[in-house]
Amino acid sequence: MRSQHSGFTLIELVIALLVGSILTGIALSQYGNAQSRFAVRGARNTFVSLHARARATAIERGTTVVLFIDSSADSAAVRITGTGTIVEAIHFRDDFNVDLQSSPATIRLCMTPRGYADDSCNSFSSAVKVGFFFNANSTTVEILPLGQLRY
Repeated sequence: MRSQHSGFTLIELVIALLVGSILTGIALSQYGNAQSRFAVRGARNTFVSLHARARATAIERGTTVVLFIDSSADSAAVRITGTGTIVEAIHFRDDFNVDLQSSPATIRLCMTPRGYADDSCNSFSSAVKVGFFFNANSTTVEILPLGQLRY
């Protein structure tokens, strides 16, 4: 008579571990891709909010406010003209691990108290693009001469 043993054989255990490790590898690679997508999207949304903050600050204070974008430093800042006071600054490399790129490398967008851009103060006269890059994921925002955004 054969005695009955409950449990797994060594081969069954190795196969179960192999399948588990393959599924874990797939899940981790998808997590990394999702993380970079969220970082790029979050950086874009933060930039859009920073643009809105510049416009709102100009209207609220009744003075021209500059949204200054420096792609070489991966940063953007809202400054009040005259005093040079920085209302808010974002460093996209530090805060989101995202690379900020634009052409030209520095962009100045001047928002007036009326809520639109002053094209005589802006550093550009036609639409410019600002890009956010992390791994294989990217998104762009287009700034129009009167200060509108397209994304």
